[in-house]
Amino acid sequence: MTTITLQIPSTTTSRFAVAATSVPKDLADLLHRSPPGPYHAHIAGRLGSPQLQVTREDLTCLRWDPGQVSAARPEDRPAARAFGNAAEFAVITAFTPITDQPRGAQVARAAAHAIADATGGITADLTTGHILPPSATERTRFVLADQWLGDVLPPFRANGRCTAAEPELDPEGVNGCACVRLRTRGLRRFGLPELQISDVACPHDLAALNVLRTTARRLLTDHWSWLATGPAATTRTLSATVHLTQTDFNDFWGTATRVPLTPPTPFEVHLTPRTPRLLKVAPPTAFDGTINDWLWSETLPLAAHDTPRPPTHLPNAA
Repeated sequence: MTTITLQIPSTTTSRFAVAATSVPKDLADLLHRSPPGPYHAHIAGRLGSPQLQVTREDLTCLRWDPGQVSAARPEDRPAARAFGNAAEFAVITAFTPITDQPRGAQVARAAAHAIADATGGITADLTTGHILPPSATERTRFVLADQWLGDVLPPFRANGRCTAAEPELDPEGVNGCACVRLRTRGLRRFGLPELQISDVACPHDLAALNVLRTTARRLLTDHWSWLATGPAATTRTLSATVHLTQTDFNDFWGTATRVPLTPPTPFEVHLTPRTPRLLKVAPPTAFDGTINDWLWSETLPLAAHDTPRPPTHLPNAA
């Protein structure tokens, strides 16, 4: 059995920023006075510690570029432009033990949303580099689909430059191009390497994205189960072959009933380290064909070709 060994950090970092016309100097006081919510006590208990630091920054002291923050959804593009042109920011940083995830990241993001609500600001996740939806309520149950992964589709057909045939109309279209490379941007805050899938033909971009999503959810489930045993080791060895099921796909979206997957049998992906912090996702080694043959085959569940994003309003589950 082929294995891979992951380096497990002792702490991880989550960073968020809020752009506003006027950011108050005493952000801690603002958070203490924010309306009660499921994370209010957590925020109050962590403020001022490495687990929750809030600072006011302006253009004279920024060590990051607001212009690099982008919109994951078309409707967020005006907010991304406004964020990039802003002059004042509240920056929320959480340095948390690996065993404090995902709660540490959730508390930090809840604090960012509270500041945005109080100042009329725009919130961004500096780990994914994306604008976050306005007035979002941080639910207590962790759901990876809640903008934690930086998972977005590329511009359609390489912004119109790709003319590869559609597989439904021409069998040559299955491997008609290799335009698409997708990479997660968010697993590192939970102590895992990011995932990448590449050389994908444009017609298979959504299937490839859903494979990344499902793989990420499975790896997180196993990662947190391992951490719950209280390991002393700073490395973890796992099989390079990952078995994925309907449960993993549904867990990404935070539901057991939203999308029925067929066939119900598991499918596999093969992981290969590209760097210590990046894993390549590919078909199982026994698959005879290209990655596009695999993405187009009946090996993948039908729902892997659907569901580009979660519902607009997700239930706030306890």
